[in-house]
Parts: sequence; C-alpha cells; structure tokens
Amino acid sequence: MSCLLSGANAFAYGALAIDSGQGSQYGFSYNYPSLSAAQDEAIRQCGYGCSVVQTFSGGCAAYAADQSYGSTAWGWGKSGNAGGAQQLALDYCRNRGGSMCIVRVWGCDSG
Repeated sequence: MSCLLSGANAFAYGALAIDSGQGSQYGFSYNYPSLSAAQDEAIRQCGYGCSVVQTFSGGCAAYAADQSYGSTAWGWGKSGNAGGAQQLALDYCRNRGGSMCIVRVWGCDSG
C-alpha cells in the first residue's frame, strides 16, 4: 500500500485511472491544479489502454485490488477522510468478488 501525503495547493484535484484489464495497471494523481491535469497524470502513470474511473477534489480517494491469482476484482472509493476512502475501496472490491482485496494506493487533496 502506498501512502500519498497532501501538499499545499489550494483547489487541488486528483484522479484514478485503471487499464481495460480491470485494474492490473493503475495511475493515481492528487494535488493537481486542475481536473484535466490530474486526469492526464493518472493516465500517464497507468499507460496504454487506461481510462479515468474516479476523480476527486478536496477529499480523499483510494484504490483496492484483489490479490487472488487470476482475479480482476478491484474497487475505488472517495470520502472526506483517508480511512473512509480506503474502506469504501475495499468494500467495492469485495462486492465485485474479491476475496483478498488490499488497498494499493490512496491520497488526500489539500484543497
């Protein structure tokens, strides 16, 4: 699990992108000055075949993925706090059939 700390930018934006294979590749951005910049960074990190599945501003977001062999279950969540976002992402992953879901990345914007 990665812990991303918030910075000092006002009106910060973040985004999560995953690949068409349902989450084996991902990109996550936070504290960007615009929504489009946050989305571009998430896509850049994720790579070819990825699309943005979640954006956020002034809060927290998390991405979880099932670690079971062959599983494509994943989940994301956003909340006003890190713990809430992580729990939502884990719940979403489990609801999609994941049995060994873990939070892979999370972050909170400062805006």
